[in-house]
Amino acid sequence: MPYLKSEPNDDCSWDFPDLPETVVEEAELETVVEKAESVVEKAEDDDDDDDNEPKFGVENDESHLQRLVSASQPEVLEAGVEVGVQVLNDIKIALESALSSNTTEAGSWIGAIDDLQSRAKPTRTIVGVVGNTGAGKSSVISAVLDEERLLPTNCMRACTASPTEISYNYLKNPDQLYRAEVEFIAVEDWQKELKVLFTDLLDGNGEVSRECNDQNCDAGVAYAKIKAVYPKMTKDMIAQSNPDRLAREPAVRAVLGTVKNLQSTTAAGLYRALQTYVDSKEKNTNKAMEYWPLIKVVRIYTKAAALATGACLVDLPGVQDSNAARAAVAENYMKSCTGLWIVAPITRAVDDKTAKTLLGNSFRRQLKYDGTYSAVTFICSKTDDISVTEAAESLDIEEEIADSWHEIQEKKKKAKKLEEQICLLRDEKAVFADLLDAVEDEICNWEELDSKLRSGRNVYAPSTPSKSSNKKRKRLSKPSGSRKNRRSADSDDDENFSDSEHSSGSDEDNGQLVEIGDENRQPLTEGEIEEKLGELKADKKQHRRNKKLVQDKITALREQVKGINDEKETLLAEVKAICIQGRNEYSRKAIKQDFAMGIKELDQEAAAEDEGNFNPDVDVRDYDAVAQSLPVFCVSSRAFQKLSGRLQKDDFNNAGFQSKEDTEVPQLQSHARKLTEASRAANGRRFLNDLARLLNSMTMWATNDGTRLNMSNGDKRGGEIRLHKLLQGLDKYDFELLPAFVKDLYGDVETCIMTIREAITENIYDNFIRLTPLAVEAAGPTATSWGAPKMQGGLLWATYKATTRRNGIYAGASGPRNFNEELWEPIDKRLVSGWERAFHRRLPNASSEFARETKRHIEASHRFVISEAEAAGAFTSINMLNQLVSANLQQVADIPTIVHEIAQGVQVQANRSFTPVIQDQMTLAYDICTAERGTGSFRRMKDAMVNHVATNRNSMFKLATSTVEDQLEQLIKSIETRMMTQRDSIYNCYLDVLVGADAKTMPRAELMLRAEMAPILEKLDSRFAGIVDGECPPSPETAPRVNAEPEDNAQSETDRDADAGGIVPS
Repeated sequence: MPYLKSEPNDDCSWDFPDLPETVVEEAELETVVEKAESVVEKAEDDDDDDDNEPKFGVENDESHLQRLVSASQPEVLEAGVEVGVQVLNDIKIALESALSSNTTEAGSWIGAIDDLQSRAKPTRTIVGVVGNTGAGKSSVISAVLDEERLLPTNCMRACTASPTEISYNYLKNPDQLYRAEVEFIAVEDWQKELKVLFTDLLDGNGEVSRECNDQNCDAGVAYAKIKAVYPKMTKDMIAQSNPDRLAREPAVRAVLGTVKNLQSTTAAGLYRALQTYVDSKEKNTNKAMEYWPLIKVVRIYTKAAALATGACLVDLPGVQDSNAARAAVAENYMKSCTGLWIVAPITRAVDDKTAKTLLGNSFRRQLKYDGTYSAVTFICSKTDDISVTEAAESLDIEEEIADSWHEIQEKKKKAKKLEEQICLLRDEKAVFADLLDAVEDEICNWEELDSKLRSGRNVYAPSTPSKSSNKKRKRLSKPSGSRKNRRSADSDDDENFSDSEHSSGSDEDNGQLVEIGDENRQPLTEGEIEEKLGELKADKKQHRRNKKLVQDKITALREQVKGINDEKETLLAEVKAICIQGRNEYSRKAIKQDFAMGIKELDQEAAAEDEGNFNPDVDVRDYDAVAQSLPVFCVSSRAFQKLSGRLQKDDFNNAGFQSKEDTEVPQLQSHARKLTEASRAANGRRFLNDLARLLNSMTMWATNDGTRLNMSNGDKRGGEIRLHKLLQGLDKYDFELLPAFVKDLYGDVETCIMTIREAITENIYDNFIRLTPLAVEAAGPTATSWGAPKMQGGLLWATYKATTRRNGIYAGASGPRNFNEELWEPIDKRLVSGWERAFHRRLPNASSEFARETKRHIEASHRFVISEAEAAGAFTSINMLNQLVSANLQQVADIPTIVHEIAQGVQVQANRSFTPVIQDQMTLAYDICTAERGTGSFRRMKDAMVNHVATNRNSMFKLATSTVEDQLEQLIKSIETRMMTQRDSIYNCYLDVLVGADAKTMPRAELMLRAEMAPILEKLDSRFAGIVDGECPPSPETAPRVNAEPEDNAQSETDRDADAGGIVPS
């Protein structure tokens, strides 16, 4: 073995190889100690200097990769990750040629590279979108996605029945711009649900309940689900069947446990495909099987810009849905969410105190347990739904809009007057139209006379319009008396023509030509006819001109009216915009304040338990800061869609929204992108820092050919033993003889773990001991209260039965009930503040203090090791060590984040583990109550429940607390292991540089591999120069994608527990 490396034991203690006692004399150790102490004193003096001063020349010799690790922009870090993945691929290719030889370390390095590459996956920031049914969640999500319609919605009823995840689509295939996966529940899950549905549907006689057609009751819901999946079954067929038989139906088994993949080039195409599976039909006339009761989750992948940085929106079923299963899905899914959007209509958000109640006490308390209050975003939807009059009065902004409102009224009056003028001009135009028609009729008559004259016949002046006129016009309006007067006044002066105008109505109406005998009239000559036609044509031209002049006036007035109306609409839109913005700001402030007061109530609820020390005048936290920290968006999805050119079929007026920004949807989209920045930056920085440590380790490995320090094998072994002895000296030598930095490096971990254990013990374990008797005492009265008379808050038989049938969890018309939570509540409401204090205050403080102290001690130890290397003349090693310390310090700086992620993943699961244990311990009572039938069954149910609680109350609470204690102990162990592994990694890195390997014992293939890799590794850092020098990083969607889909934050971070130190092959 070329050199020795220490490894932690299972209990995190350290054992080093057995060494001869005579190798290092105590005098030698004391010499080293004295030298180290002098170095430490100098390092501590340097710590008092300006923090911006370079330390041990690191900044001057920093590599491009190490400078990149210090970047803050996620895009820059992701660009570095992309280059880093390419660098690792190139290294693997160079190493693979040596895999055929078993005498090289190529396989170990490739394993380390594979492990690091697996951590290059982009993280997903999961954002749960919750709210009551009808709050407009799906519409808000569609607007954020910049799509008119992608999620299943229905204007007739709420149809979100299963969680719907929406993530970015990273595929480049143009035929798969929009993708979806519909995952169905397993066979056993459907069997379990069918058993519950059957008990809801069938009455005591085994027949389908008469209430099966009422979908507001349990029997109706059960019947609707069964009929949806089995549409051809009649009521009798259902009653004669059973859950196992139905679950074995071939058509259903072919669907259960499968995933249906859908794809389309358009959002509308994917929406239609999804509707087939997700939506429920009012009338299923073709008796086709529906799939919505069988769906577990729907995953949609789209090219939405708001999701390009890794955000994953999850449309959850209504958390106050009347369907208990939907509400349960929402509650279970929320524990994996790193962000939470609460949607409520703005018309109800303030009045219903949604931000304060946060959809229920249990929901609020859970947010406090999880520490996710800071992850909450509140969205007020439907801001376009507003009454200007009511808003102006309630917001007291009538004076602000008074001038605009007065101007609007004046424009209305002006427009009305112009409309009256237009009406008069229309009458005048009609008169000229009548005159024009009359003249055209006369022209037609006289032209007919001219034709007859030319054919040799005698013709006479007509007294009425000719019957034979082919140009007789149909009147579109009824002439008034005044119109006739004006028409006669403007008519031709010719006596005969004038007579024709005043002839009897019957002659005109019949259109008959009345000719008078030749003895009374003279025949017309050709000249007379031509003269008359000339006069009539002149009249026609004048009437047409007059008609046009009137039309021009009407057109001009209409333009004025249009302009006035446009100005009026603009003013109305401005007034509406003022009202909308005013209501938005009022709602925003009220919601922020309600949110803070909701947290304050929870804090005081817990603090009041300690009556002796409770002071209501002293705030637990800064609630004004809490209020200001809550992001609140007041959005109008419909106005945004309309301004985007969509909703063409909807008659929606987007007045009050002059731009998309007024709808606040673009701001919400930006918020979605910003939510991912912290996790993206942390993930990229961690990968690049691990990459830097790996490249440093490989460089030290490649450049170590056994001649690095010009030491004999004995010298190398002596140096290694000296380092071992310094570390092992904690057990074998007096503490006073050891350098301060060695003592502190070991003490930091111990101090941190002790602090964490104290925090959990004081705030959680001690509370278990103190609060369990309270729960035991309250359990009996709680169980009794369930069966109390209705007037005293008890449950009716049907509700009691339905609750026990569902293992103590039910949401009916009277609201949700959870027997398990009610039994645990005496502990729950008093434990939450201590839990929050332990995990969200004390633990972060402990890990931050550990990081600060470890950083200080690494810097001190680094100076000591540098002095050792200088004494040995290992100037190349000094360079490597300076690069190495930067990576180590960055790794230490990441410890608080890593510890938080490890703790968060465990504690979120642990704080949800109490009630499942209670539920499991209550199962026997629930089964007994469900099985009860016949006369007196309700009495027997209540007795069985009370007796079971009385018998098992001590054991059930003890088991619940001990179960969580085991989880938290494992958490402490995981944190301790991570910290100890971190220390091991740092020690081994220094050992590699200072001691190296023995050339005489190194295989020839290994020597050749190192020689080949050294120049390759030397050139790799330059590939990061472009990014460091400010070249434009790629857009988020082009970030490295080692695997097809991103990983969840919660899972990816906790899975890294064993990463530290693993980058150097053993």
